[in-house]
Amino acid sequence: MRILIAEDEEYNQMVVQAMIELLYPEVEMQLVSNGLEALEKLKVEPFNLVLTDVDMPLMNGYELVSQVKILGLNVPMICVTAYAISGDKEKLLMHGFERYISKPIDMGEMKSVLDPYLKAGVH
Repeated sequence: MRILIAEDEEYNQMVVQAMIELLYPEVEMQLVSNGLEALEKLKVEPFNLVLTDVDMPLMNGYELVSQVKILGLNVPMICVTAYAISGDKEKLLMHGFERYISKPIDMGEMKSVLDPYLKAGVH
């Protein structure tokens, strides 16, 4: 299983990476710091899942999910965001994100969101 993580804040990259390593030690991760880098990776490498922030330089998470859909890439997109208040949740899902994880990240929430995509035998 391969996950692409798009997050511009280095601290948040480390937190997400550490949590995934604890929960899913067999998963391979690639980290990028903006949506444009993520899109370029997705064009040439297969991934089982993308975790992306919304607020990033060069290309934000909304633009990334739109481009992924336009290109017909069949990869689940999960948003990791501090903007997960009531109205924003619906906006995230309407833009094409499968699910979202709120910041600050709770390990239990991350596990419940990621399990359907990363449990052995899925995909």
